[in-house]
Amino acid sequence: MKNTLKNIKADSFSGLIFGLESLRGGMTLLNGPTGCKFYHSAVVDGALLRSVSFDPQSYPQEFYFGQSRVPCTYLDAKDYVYGVEKKLQDLLEDIRDRKPDFLAVVNSPGAALIGDDLEKIASRVPGLPLTVFIPTPLYSQAFGKGLSQGLVALLEKLQPAQLPVEKNRVNLLGFSLLQNHVMGNIACLKDLLSKAGLEVGTYFFDQGLDQIKDLRRAKLNLVLSPEDGLDLAKYLKEKYAMPYWIPPKGQPVGFDATEAFFKDLARILPMNLDPVMEEIQRARGRAYIFLARYSSLLGLPKGAGYSLSGPASLLLPLHDFLKNYLGMVPGQITCSQGSYPAFEKILMEEKLASLDRVQMVFGDGNDLAQAMAQDKRVRGLEIQGPTMGYLDVLEKTLYGPQGALYILEKVLNGLKMGDEGYGD
Repeated sequence: MKNTLKNIKADSFSGLIFGLESLRGGMTLLNGPTGCKFYHSAVVDGALLRSVSFDPQSYPQEFYFGQSRVPCTYLDAKDYVYGVEKKLQDLLEDIRDRKPDFLAVVNSPGAALIGDDLEKIASRVPGLPLTVFIPTPLYSQAFGKGLSQGLVALLEKLQPAQLPVEKNRVNLLGFSLLQNHVMGNIACLKDLLSKAGLEVGTYFFDQGLDQIKDLRRAKLNLVLSPEDGLDLAKYLKEKYAMPYWIPPKGQPVGFDATEAFFKDLARILPMNLDPVMEEIQRARGRAYIFLARYSSLLGLPKGAGYSLSGPASLLLPLHDFLKNYLGMVPGQITCSQGSYPAFEKILMEEKLASLDRVQMVFGDGNDLAQAMAQDKRVRGLEIQGPTMGYLDVLEKTLYGPQGALYILEKVLNGLKMGDEGYGD
């Protein structure tokens, strides 16, 4: 059931770079060969647009190789023998002149073996912004381990001051560049929490240093994805005595999990649940109309087979929505490395059906592309990145009542189009 080697997945080294690059105003310098650069630059630039140009000739400078993000020192065999001081110093001067708000200097695993003193080299370049050094990155561990390593290193440098705690303010932890529709998820959750009377502070995604410095104003840290946020939450609790909370039913995906998220949170913080529950009920009503009409014609989606691949905190509520609300049948569940153990245990105990074919695939772009290559009738939804490159001009969400309707839309259209033999 659990097979994380079916497709190559991003590990902790990628998590480290993605976590730092997901913040606003900073730059991540990769001290390593070009082979460590291109994938990370491409995924970061595709998931969180910062540049208006996609033309490689817009970035002809040394260290950038036609990409706007994650410049690198392009280590070669000579550098591994004699060190990288000259290249690193030149790149630091280039970045200094671009005036970022902060800089992260990250060694690739191979460069960490050289033993260059990154901080000493940087000390010879005057005028650098706030600079974080990660000379020994985690490697081949879970994605979230590296993500937390980078954010913790930044917080150690920032040292956020104690601020008056606001009883209705929360932080959101666990968002990452590999979560498809992450911006929509954040916007949706902020809107629902606001309607319930809570204010969202820091969430470590597309935020600058000023917003991160305010993190100690929050009453509680909500860990949406423990796979990507639990280590950071534990650090904040140990360092600043900030409590954290993990939603017992996983991320707020689907109607039931969203209701549970807010009802469980209301036992900890004072909230007005009525506006949120009303919005969920309206969405349930709209879903019923389409389900009743579609089911009366074809009997679907009940009985249709599906597969899931991703972090357990996302798969658990999605599985509940597909199986218990839509009546679909699970054929395969693959939890990613580092999945939250309590949620993974529930999923691994799920009885799977022996299906002739899986009709809907929920995973990353590689999972979906591989399934469609084997069966052209398969459809699905990319819940994780990297994706196959679909341009989401309209911001979408997997969270809350609108997310449930979006998933339902993809399921109904996917089954219809798969059966009729044409794509969406």
